[in-house]
Amino acid sequence: MLDELMVYGVVACATTYATWRLMPGALRVALAERCSGLAQRIGLAEADPEATRRRANASGSSACGGCSGCANKQMPPSVVIVSKANTKNR
Repeated sequence: MLDELMVYGVVACATTYATWRLMPGALRVALAERCSGLAQRIGLAEADPEATRRRANASGSSACGGCSGCANKQMPPSVVIVSKANTKNR
């Protein structure tokens, strides 16, 4: 029984970590701010003066690297491959 609970805990932690790392940076910052505000309201944390610095650092990171997003980048032109079908064997 204890073994199963430990495995469930490890799987839950791994799932939470993977979800946190793969979510967009803006959503991660909003969720972190909301959790921080909740912790401050119930008395678990104090106001942090460096929150703006961390917020600026976190908003630029995403799951695929440190870019600000793929929406502003231009897509490369499409490549079309044309092949000639062999009609003699039909």
